[in-house]
Amino acid sequence: MDISTRDTGEIFDATVFLHHFKDLTDARQQAKVIYPLEEVLLLALLATLAGAETFTDIARFGEKKLALLRRFRPFKDGTPPHDRIGDIFATLDAEQVPALFRRLGRVSDGPP
Repeated sequence: MDISTRDTGEIFDATVFLHHFKDLTDARQQAKVIYPLEEVLLLALLATLAGAETFTDIARFGEKKLALLRRFRPFKDGTPPHDRIGDIFATLDAEQVPALFRRLGRVSDGPP
């Protein structure tokens, strides 16, 4: 397997979780969206796995790891500042998000 094929597989593996959130409602006005929801979710996941605990931590991670993040998604406008991350998460359905995480947990655990 050549490097490009391996990288493509690794990128797919790292972002496959986004598929589980495809039905997540993005209530923002689409014409005004600068930071796509899937990029924000990926940023938050990777930052949290790296130890981020606040929106400020997530924003700092994004600033420092932009080159890494761009291996997975374009991030053409960079990463959002902490206040924008908070605003984006505030628009998400408070009941839908936990349900999607529970569903993701069932999928990763395999059959009951």
